[in-house]
Amino acid sequence: MIELTSLTPQLQAAHWGWTIAIFLWLVGLAGMGFFLNYWIRQKNFVYVLTVSGIIGTLLVVSHLGRMLNLPIAVFSSLMDLALNLQSWMLIGICLLSILCIASVFYSFICAGIFFKGEMWQAMAQSNWFNGIFALLGVCCTIYSGFLLTQAVGISLWNTALIPLLWIMSGMASSIGCIELLMIFKLINPDTVRWSRRTAFWVEIAELFTIFAFVHVALGSALTGARAGAESLISGPQSTMFWFGVIIFGSVIPLLLNLLTRSHKILACSAVLGIIGALLLRASILFAGYYDPIIF
Repeated sequence: MIELTSLTPQLQAAHWGWTIAIFLWLVGLAGMGFFLNYWIRQKNFVYVLTVSGIIGTLLVVSHLGRMLNLPIAVFSSLMDLALNLQSWMLIGICLLSILCIASVFYSFICAGIFFKGEMWQAMAQSNWFNGIFALLGVCCTIYSGFLLTQAVGISLWNTALIPLLWIMSGMASSIGCIELLMIFKLINPDTVRWSRRTAFWVEIAELFTIFAFVHVALGSALTGARAGAESLISGPQSTMFWFGVIIFGSVIPLLLNLLTRSHKILACSAVLGIIGALLLRASILFAGYYDPIIF
């Protein structure tokens, strides 16, 4: 066990708060939701994903300080043709902006606002149209993971397992959202008969990825990665991690999906899975420590 007090003061938490955790959660829900929507194509689900993507984007932009700082900077870069294509923040904001604009367009088609003709409705149900949204959603989810991996000095996050973990947890929360909409009869049940079976395998994959993430961090040669992993297992974030993420967010929904078909219990399972995805991001964020500089 690492004694943090025995190291230099440079080993400290990154202090990325709930704003970023909720942003990562909402983007994962919207991104992987549009991926799953390729198979269901339900307007109420599209509305939820649109709101999720817009709120998530507004949260990350607000985190930068003044809301207009980033749009003005991007506009100035476009006018001067001085785009930094190596900036993950610029790439991500462009992806999220495209997702927001495109999802509003999709919602307008579903609601029959401005785009009312049969041509628009046929396009919204086409494979190529939903395939574009599926690809865009996966890219946004992967970006939200790679955004963490680029954080300098926080070795817990510098692993390719985070984008994969974000995909798995995004899938879990999206399926939970689908099940809730189905239970409240806002989605045609015939289009999502695969949801319970898919949820089972997604939860298994998510648990395996979490285990791999923690295992790799514990075996790292970098102090910050080991300190972060130990914070998850037995430190300040252990309660959120074990109870919020593992037990209530993954294991209990997994067992409930296997043992019952009650709509009320499945609704509770879906809510737990969605909250578990948020707490997963929060616990990993809060467990991020800067590697110490030892002289």
